[in-house]
Amino acid sequence: MTPAQLELITAAVDGELSPTETRGLNHLLSTSAEARTLYAKLQANRDRVRALPRVAPPADLKAKVMTCVAALAPAPRVKPKSIIQPVPVRSRSGGVLAWVPLALAASVFLCMAAASFMYFSKQGDSPSVAKDNGPGTELPPHTGTPSTIPSPIDPRPERPNPGTIAQNDPSVPSAPAPHAPAPTEVAIAPEPRSTTPDLIGFPLVPKLPPFERVEVRVPFLRSATDLAREDVTQELLNELRRDPDPVFKFDLFVRDTARGAEVFQNAAKASGLTVSADSATLEKLKKKQAHAVVIYTESLTAVELTALFAKLSSEDAKFSPKVCDSLHVGPVVRSDELELKAILGADVGLFKRAGQGGDKMHDKSDPKHVSAGTIDSVVKSVTTPSTKPGEKHAVLLTWQTTHPTIGRTNPAASTELKHYLSKRGNRKPNAVPAIIVIRSVG
Repeated sequence: MTPAQLELITAAVDGELSPTETRGLNHLLSTSAEARTLYAKLQANRDRVRALPRVAPPADLKAKVMTCVAALAPAPRVKPKSIIQPVPVRSRSGGVLAWVPLALAASVFLCMAAASFMYFSKQGDSPSVAKDNGPGTELPPHTGTPSTIPSPIDPRPERPNPGTIAQNDPSVPSAPAPHAPAPTEVAIAPEPRSTTPDLIGFPLVPKLPPFERVEVRVPFLRSATDLAREDVTQELLNELRRDPDPVFKFDLFVRDTARGAEVFQNAAKASGLTVSADSATLEKLKKKQAHAVVIYTESLTAVELTALFAKLSSEDAKFSPKVCDSLHVGPVVRSDELELKAILGADVGLFKRAGQGGDKMHDKSDPKHVSAGTIDSVVKSVTTPSTKPGEKHAVLLTWQTTHPTIGRTNPAASTELKHYLSKRGNRKPNAVPAIIVIRSVG
């Protein structure tokens, strides 16, 4: 056993343990048989000692002990007695006041200083300071004329007064009359320059009238679990119908990109949407090299897109745990358009709409290219096979990779992309171009 454990057991026998030490003793006794044996033995010894009878000491015990102490201890050193023995001043409680000697010394010093001051001040005011008991030391009586006091230093010969010499000697020219000193010129500081304040402000505007109504557009953001609810479905449909020419980007956040793409393909198949998935992208998903994938379609209306995501919520409910997290919907910006153009290898005309002439396409942002759009639509209708009525097509490609060295699929090398472009056909007037990005949460 360690010394600390032995000390803990002996303190417990003496009854000197704190609550923390008591818990430590209990733990030691429960884990060590040796500690329990020692603790029981010490307790038995303690009880035996307490049971011994008490015996009165002999009468000469104290004298014998003191004699032994005197024989073993050295003789004490006697300190010389001081001339002045301070008288200890005790307080009411019996203790000696340490400040009393200091106070007495300070009062004596102050009395001596006051007496010296008064003595020397009286000596200075008395006329008999110069008196002396010796002969010949009395001052002569005052005669009214000043007496000359000899100086220990030889006096210098008196110099003639310049005015007296000039008055008695006519040959000496008289000194010029003193003239008044020229007035001293005082420099006067110039007037301070006028400074222009550095504060540049705008004049006060008239008080604005109170706002009666402010329209704020908040992007659609809902949990994937709620997409099948009727109120959330209506909210998404209203969001897609808000703009006259809607082009939206759907960010579907999932917990696993590969499984999220699988859930979306199941929902698309159940909704009648044919998704041409790029084989290179599927290989990247299998190897965890694709951080996000994109599905582009322009075959669905606002109602069909709403139904697609409602079906997605139902398909996601079949997985445990669920794969999809949330859906964020917002208008397409310029950077999204450029990204899609680089992925597809062609400009699909996100902001082009079907004109009044059936299959004619025109760009609303540039009216000069109406004829070019018409020619493109005619050429496309001749060179591409016609799609069957009711067919809906989409393509799945890589949107972002997990590493900069891993590139996207070359548009010219993707057979699935070529198949989608051949089956794309002309866009319906009420179709909503949709960029659906499936990306991992965070």
